Amino acid sequence: MRILFFSDAHGNQYTIQRFFEMLPHFSYDRIIFGGDAVGYYYGADQVIDMLREHNVTCLLGNHDRMLLDVLDGKRTEESLIAKYGNSYKNADSILKKENVEFLRTLSSRLDIREELHLVFVHGSVTDPLNGRVYPDAVFEDVTPYEGIDYVFSGHTHHKMEKHAGSTVIINPGSIGQQRDGKGCTFLLFDTQTRCFEIHEVSYEIDRLVEEIKTNENNEKMQARLIEVLYRNERRLQ
Repeated sequence: MRILFFSDAHGNQYTIQRFFEMLPHFSYDRIIFGGDAVGYYYGADQVIDMLREHNVTCLLGNHDRMLLDVLDGKRTEESLIAKYGNSYKNADSILKKENVEFLRTLSSRLDIREELHLVFVHGSVTDPLNGRVYPDAVFEDVTPYEGIDYVFSGHTHHKMEKHAGSTVIINPGSIGQQRDGKGCTFLLFDTQTRCFEIHEVSYEIDRLVEEIKTNENNEKMQARLIEVLYRNERRLQ
């Protein structure tokens, strides 16, 4: 089985549209999205429309959960705006009703047991919604990973391959907001060869920048949301 896995779209409809335009060039059996359709940028409704239109298997991300918490009165949109920007402004009108209900059906973990035991999470095996596994992670206790061949996760926006005992942990990076200087990306995994490829998505970044400038009245937030889009590997070294 050949699986396309991508995560952390964060309202960047431009990368998601480009991703689906690229699909005819790939041979695959299943597409899985690791969560965080919303947050940071402003095309969350369009992102979810495309995910649903293409029958993508979707996980719930922490930003998706936070939006639902606002809609359910468990937190304020002001607290999210202060931390993440105006993508959360007027939270009750960000998504169509059917897309809100779609988010409510999602889990933050998916297990596939065929020739291999594969686990897909937004965060980590020990905390599927909010856990973070970074490239420098050290696994002192590998018990939670026993019996799992591969874990595919998102959340950190950092591409990586790690090992917890005999379990391989792979993060494709973010398709909507790269942070590691290596571009917006997705992953293709072949269960027979046990090989994976990471592919970059080129998109109209200037259009997203104009949206940021239009939507963000806080200069520091505006600069933060733009800087990460242009971050490159050379600057990180």
